[in-house]
Amino acid sequence: MKAVLDIKPVQIGARTVHKIEDGRGLQVTVLNGAVWVTQAQDPRDVVLARGQSFILDRNGRTVVYALRDADIIVGPAGHVAAANHVATPDAQSAA
Repeated sequence: MKAVLDIKPVQIGARTVHKIEDGRGLQVTVLNGAVWVTQAQDPRDVVLARGQSFILDRNGRTVVYALRDADIIVGPAGHVAAANHVATPDAQSAA
């Protein structure tokens, strides 16, 4: 298992994908943007916005599709609380 500090955000451009193979138990957390998550052999589609997470519950291929530019973190379930990484609107405008 990676140490929490070793988990880096993944940037996904709008209308592009990030693939995860055999990710059962991994947590996808959206730091910015919005994504659509679909898992192999799963009829559900999950849409996540800034600050939301989803724990993958199947192996096989998972596709994370960016509905608009997005930053996500993928790591072991419980590895991060999105609120700790999501910049507030005031902090974003100051940057």
